[in-house]
Amino acid sequence: MGKVHSSILQRPAVSAATPATATNVNHATRMGRSLFLVGMIALLLCSRGTAQTTIYSSTFNGAASNINEKAPTVATDTAGAAASSTWRDAANSTMLYSNGTDNTTAGDSVLLPFTPENGYVYTLTTSVTFTGNPGSWVGAGFAEYYGVPGAGNAQFNQAGVNGYDWAILTESSGNLQFFTGPSTTGQEFNQNAFFTAGTGTHTLTITLNTTASAWTMTCFVDGTQAGSTYTYSTQPNITAFGITQHTLTSSSVVQWNSVSLTASGTRSTKATTATVSFSGTTVPINSNFVGLSYEKEELQTSLFTSANTPLIDLFGLLGPAVLRVGGGTVDTTGWNSIGSTTPITPAEVDTFTGFVNALPSNLTVIYGVNLEVNTPSNAESEAAYAVSDLGSRLYGFELGNEPEFYGWSFSTYLTNWQAEESAITSGVTGWDNGTGSGGWMVDASDAGQGQLSAYTDPMASDESGVVSLLTQHYYEGSTGTMQNLLATPNSTLDSLASNIVSAASGKQALGARITECGSIAAGGVLGVSNAFGAALWALDYMFTAADYGVKGVNFHGGDKSPYSPINNNGTTITAVGPEFYAMKLFSLIPTGGSMIPATVTLNPTTVNFTAYGVKGTNSKISAVLNNKEVNDTVSVSLNLGSTVSSVSLITLEAPNLFDSTGLTLGGQPITTSGTWSGGVESTLTATAGQLTVSVPPATAYLLIPQ
Repeated sequence: MGKVHSSILQRPAVSAATPATATNVNHATRMGRSLFLVGMIALLLCSRGTAQTTIYSSTFNGAASNINEKAPTVATDTAGAAASSTWRDAANSTMLYSNGTDNTTAGDSVLLPFTPENGYVYTLTTSVTFTGNPGSWVGAGFAEYYGVPGAGNAQFNQAGVNGYDWAILTESSGNLQFFTGPSTTGQEFNQNAFFTAGTGTHTLTITLNTTASAWTMTCFVDGTQAGSTYTYSTQPNITAFGITQHTLTSSSVVQWNSVSLTASGTRSTKATTATVSFSGTTVPINSNFVGLSYEKEELQTSLFTSANTPLIDLFGLLGPAVLRVGGGTVDTTGWNSIGSTTPITPAEVDTFTGFVNALPSNLTVIYGVNLEVNTPSNAESEAAYAVSDLGSRLYGFELGNEPEFYGWSFSTYLTNWQAEESAITSGVTGWDNGTGSGGWMVDASDAGQGQLSAYTDPMASDESGVVSLLTQHYYEGSTGTMQNLLATPNSTLDSLASNIVSAASGKQALGARITECGSIAAGGVLGVSNAFGAALWALDYMFTAADYGVKGVNFHGGDKSPYSPINNNGTTITAVGPEFYAMKLFSLIPTGGSMIPATVTLNPTTVNFTAYGVKGTNSKISAVLNNKEVNDTVSVSLNLGSTVSSVSLITLEAPNLFDSTGLTLGGQPITTSGTWSGGVESTLTATAGQLTVSVPPATAYLLIPQ
């Protein structure tokens, strides 16, 4: 992957063809009465007698600057909210300023992440002032997707956001429309002159009641209920809330005053159980399974230096690992400034080598060499210098990156690849001759995941005895939501992992490795790729790949990309991402183990829970229990081997799936300075290996027999 630095919602016939006009009532009086009524309604809805808690609010009293990626006034880790949340502009059109000014006529939405939990009455209250006719509707409510679906697909009435429990206000006619969603399905109310048309301030309130098994919702404008309370037969899939607008003719006449989301009640859960059993043929886990991937151009920055102690210490937390430098910029940089590429200099390789030599000795490097814009002799020259510099720290060479984007036929690609490979392997000492028996290796084809039959499979056969390691890329998708990311089983990954392992079998001595991967391609999606749920996805991804016999995975990242395991700003480490937490958990499994198939029986069958087993050399089984449910604890029964009497527990957790802060492993965070003081949190008792544990929502457990 290269480095990555609307339909109109028509009112039904009941709406007036010509907007009605009305004399505005005393606005301050009406507003005060409306807010009083809204407050009374909220109090009446607190049926459990518990106080309302504001879990989110924005008073829109900030600066005249884009609200995108800005924090709300209040954000908590309560009742499905996330304290680390930031506003997301769905179409990236600069729809809203922090002072509440509507800044664009484009159809768009601004969103905060929110996943309702059972047992609460949620009240969403928004205040908006019209100083003129904006030309179309604005609205607010809950939505299915939190993220950046892209321009032209970013309104609540479009599939990129998919509004649930949302309403629209049309200033010119006083029209209110209310939908249960997704999008415009389930229109529950549509009435002109429901509120006073023309200029003025209005309060839109939507309640979502999750205290019963069937959720309900109600809509109010200025304290007046719109229709009746709606009861869902199937719970809505909500992960966001916010404000939205259709394409306007004038945005300056819309002023958002405030938005708040309150909750009253107590989280309730349903009984969920899982029975996990382990049996079948084991698959050894490669000792250097975990890995990181960076762009080749990072050699031209001050990131990889021996003075960058925090990064060195973070890499050191992973144990045996592989660092790959390549990516899309491997073909835009070049040794000796070949062609129009940005030069890679000997001094830069020296600096990089100094960084690598400061790492633990069990970390090795896959070094990418330009293929698209290069000559065999120039490639040989760079490879010779890298071998001389890196020595035993060099795992091998990778020639080019995602060749499907070169515009070449496969035969042209193969001819150029073979010429470069031949120059390197014949001209530079230390090649392992394709046997994987020592020295540095050559891998191929490093193609994107949709290129198995076009590149990966034929390279496995054509270069058998030359290529020691078959390589491949994998991204969960090009766009994404947390629901899609955490969906299991993953047939795409199953197919890819099975294919590359089978293709390499008997042909590549070192097997197959996924040398570039991440949650969502092109840098990821804020609010998804950098949120805790991505750590639980990464666990599923790594253990599934290992289960099929993949020899390792390299998570791509660097800079501020949401999917990066480690974020940096130059040499400064700014954040440790969720994928790194998952990698660290993987590294805590006792060495020398083999994946053992896990059979999981769920009740109900829709529970989003997975489990994995690693059989140690002592025949005891370590287990990972991965609960991706939003609300529900899963009671898990399992047996880790008849000789097991006690089990160490290490927990990976965060306040909820959408939090990008507050992550802990073994009770402690992994710091940006490269330290981690966590470990075993408790010891559980097993009877002949049998035990039952309760895994909370949005939590993974690592169980290690003592």
